[in-house]
Amino acid sequence: MPLADPGPIIAQAHARGLAVIGANVSTIQMVRGVVRAAEDAQRPVLIQFNRSGLSLIGGVDIAAHVVKSIAEDSEAEIALHLDHADTLDELSAAINAGFGSVMIDGSTLPFDQHLTLAQSAKGLVTWSRLSLEAELGHVAGDEAGVTIGDASWTNPDEAARFVEATGVDWLAVAVGNTHGGPAVGGLQAERLQAIRDVAPVPLVLHGASGLTDDELRVAVNLGVAKINVGTALHQAAARGMADWLSENPNDLRGALSQSEVAVREEASTLLAATWAFGG
Repeated sequence: MPLADPGPIIAQAHARGLAVIGANVSTIQMVRGVVRAAEDAQRPVLIQFNRSGLSLIGGVDIAAHVVKSIAEDSEAEIALHLDHADTLDELSAAINAGFGSVMIDGSTLPFDQHLTLAQSAKGLVTWSRLSLEAELGHVAGDEAGVTIGDASWTNPDEAARFVEATGVDWLAVAVGNTHGGPAVGGLQAERLQAIRDVAPVPLVLHGASGLTDDELRVAVNLGVAKINVGTALHQAAARGMADWLSENPNDLRGALSQSEVAVREEASTLLAATWAFGG
């Protein structure tokens, strides 16, 4: 089917107390694996690219074409999202290419500069009716294509002001989660609840790989409607290729196919579990 609008997918999940996976990918095989997993689980999914993923696959236009083509041959509800852009030019390129939602990441900027950047991004996307995500506080860690610095936890009072002043549709929060590695001290549930109480928009959790299933279930119950997954999918793809090449060292085509199988298996587990977190 045609690419879906991410806005209603996230809004409906939020209203039902559920969460949707935002799957960060870098290759055609990873896209195919995630889409096949969405078919298996009969769940919606957002296919996401950050700067590193876009560079590997060949840019925003190729990324959009690949995802559109694979989605059109599928019965799954597939949407396309730009992750961790920090310039308006990146947003414009993705919008023109056909991305359904975008993220502006000014999380390492001083608050007032960040607010101004997000306001400009909201103005840019308003005419196209795309959903805009922003991150307040800063999720640290180790992930290709993402600006990494020291963690800075989201301040609930700033979150209330930021959402009201910018009109962002989704707010990514830093509440103990970490890109590409173990969580820092675990989920800060009280902080997350305080943010939920003053910021009436779907919340997004980046860097959720280090949180336990119980912590993710609590997060979804406290307003998280999108959980981004990147590291686990890339590790699965690499593991699938490595396992194949260890037995078939000259068969790159087979290794690429096996990376798709491994991503499909990993994404299937994540999709089934994440949807259940709202239960």
